[in-house]
Amino acid sequence: MFMRRLVLILAALAMTATLHAERQIIGGEQDHSAAAQAGDCEHFFTTTFTNFPAEANEQEQREISLAGVDLLHVIASNEGGVSIRGWNRPNARMIVCRTAVADTKEQAQQVLGSVSVTNHAGQIVAQGPSFDGKQAWWANIILYVPRRAKLDIHAANGGVALRNLSGKVSAKSVSGGISVASSPGDFKIETESGGITLDRVSGRVEAVSHAGAIALKVDDASSVPTIEARAGGDGSIICNLTNDATWDANRKHVRIGDGYPDVRLTTDSTIMIDRIR
Repeated sequence: MFMRRLVLILAALAMTATLHAERQIIGGEQDHSAAAQAGDCEHFFTTTFTNFPAEANEQEQREISLAGVDLLHVIASNEGGVSIRGWNRPNARMIVCRTAVADTKEQAQQVLGSVSVTNHAGQIVAQGPSFDGKQAWWANIILYVPRRAKLDIHAANGGVALRNLSGKVSAKSVSGGISVASSPGDFKIETESGGITLDRVSGRVEAVSHAGAIALKVDDASSVPTIEARAGGDGSIICNLTNDATWDANRKHVRIGDGYPDVRLTTDSTIMIDRIR
């Protein structure tokens, strides 16, 4: 699955005056659905890796009141992932998985102490020191929220995984992938170059990836939603549904069903539409 592939995240790091060797973050898994299922940070700690010699990890959990919060904003760190899962409680639970890497264990612990995830007035923000040739850090976030919560999510290079949500959700990422599963909500999702996976999504979806692939998986036991898909540039569409599909002459635009589309997909890469059997 393209959402489970390892994505190389190359960060140019300046060499110090003492000719300290340049270090790079190597990569991490983009699909963080397992993190929400496990409910802890082990998934993040074992699927993000680096060539720094020393690492420090820390996990913390907080209960968050959503009283008076109409829209919950989540802003991830540059390399951090976000996993959000709906549940039947009025409050939210946040699990923060912090990692810092450096040349020595002491330096890594010092960097870790500077990494935080704040929560104020409905805005959750990951922040920490600047990256350089001697250190790097991540703050991955696992959130349990009311199923009908309204969410606005921003990520950079980390993945975003959304599960069991029925509210209005906006999610944007630069190069990280976005996956949505088992959700009847109203989703507007966009990435610059990351892939998008939609798995048994029964609500309304507008998904745009400027350079990444999009996969839509429809449950075999449910009716097929009205779908409109467009592939620009060198992109292509692969549709394995047996329902009648209306194609344009170049097979760059396909429509399935009548009326306003429940699902709209747009990318300059590949679109795959299939059933889960």
